[in-house]
Amino acid sequence: MIRSACVAVVLALAAAAPAQAADATITMSGSSVAQAVLADLAYFYGRVTPSPPRFSFVGGGTTIGITDAARGVVDAGMVSRNLGATDPPGLVLTPFALSGVCLVTNVANPVPGLTRAQVQDLVAGRVTSWTQVPGSTRTDPIVSVALDETAGARIVFETVFVDAATEITYTPRTFAVAAQVRDFVESTPAAWGYVDLALISRLHALTYEGVPCSRATIRTGAYPAQRPLGVVTRGRPRGALARFLRWVATSRKARQVIATRYINVGSS
Repeated sequence: MIRSACVAVVLALAAAAPAQAADATITMSGSSVAQAVLADLAYFYGRVTPSPPRFSFVGGGTTIGITDAARGVVDAGMVSRNLGATDPPGLVLTPFALSGVCLVTNVANPVPGLTRAQVQDLVAGRVTSWTQVPGSTRTDPIVSVALDETAGARIVFETVFVDAATEITYTPRTFAVAAQVRDFVESTPAAWGYVDLALISRLHALTYEGVPCSRATIRTGAYPAQRPLGVVTRGRPRGALARFLRWVATSRKARQVIATRYINVGSS
């Protein structure tokens, strides 16, 4: 697979101890959305842990993270969706946060919301102009945006919002990284697409069947496109990775870091 959009990021957490005293190097690849949070968590973990491990993060999307973990290329794959029936067997998902996939437009085009039938019309190419969408004041062609097939958000979008019987014939502008979708929609008044909950602040988030995409509706499950952020491993996590994930699950500081963007697993 092509990883032209992937950038390897190695965090040498030397603040707590010299590099040569590091316990291990924890390698992860996959979802850029999960990576952003894990990088912050790794930083704070290094500040409170004697002889902390190094962390090596590589992007590439959820599918690549799952594949790399299954093949033993990395210690863990970073994911932004649940494991599915077509994923390799023997993998264990350890979630650390709840997020959601929000339908979005440019702020200059504050369409109130979309129904399920309207989403089918959009992805099937039956609706191509904003004049066909109730609530839009625009008259230009719709510019659709999507993530590529390695992204967890794309699988969530197609699973939750698109009927199995709907033939997907639209041709969206496709990006490898969620932040690229956000930036494109932000700069393109006629655009619509989907992004992670943490990326909607500069966009207009649409309701879906009258339900807003928000922390509250994702927490309760009222909004249907809820998804976990987590890591997958071959069997249960072990060693330095297990110790890090245990800290993520139990540390007050870790929960504060997660809560700045997402919903902590188990919160009510």
